[in-house]
Amino acid sequence: MKPRLSNLNPHRLKTLKVADKRITGVTLQQRRLKMWKADPRCAICGKLTEYPHGFELDHITPLYLGGEDILENTQILCCGPDGCHKKKTKSDFKR
Repeated sequence: MKPRLSNLNPHRLKTLKVADKRITGVTLQQRRLKMWKADPRCAICGKLTEYPHGFELDHITPLYLGGEDILENTQILCCGPDGCHKKKTKSDFKR
């Protein structure tokens, strides 16, 4: 009998480029504060949001659809059970 593992490709799969460019940690928190200071209102409904937990920093063009993780592709959306972020995310996944 032949070994079953001999047919496996020994090279690891390369991760998506989008994941390589996504910001996290202090850089993300600085971006959130900068966006909130510029305009603390929800980009969809206009509701005034609170810093730091009253909003989500949303990607206008989702990363999985080719959007970049850059300041120009982000917006503030209110969060919560009936928040605009939840509605937009649900809509994005229907595409």
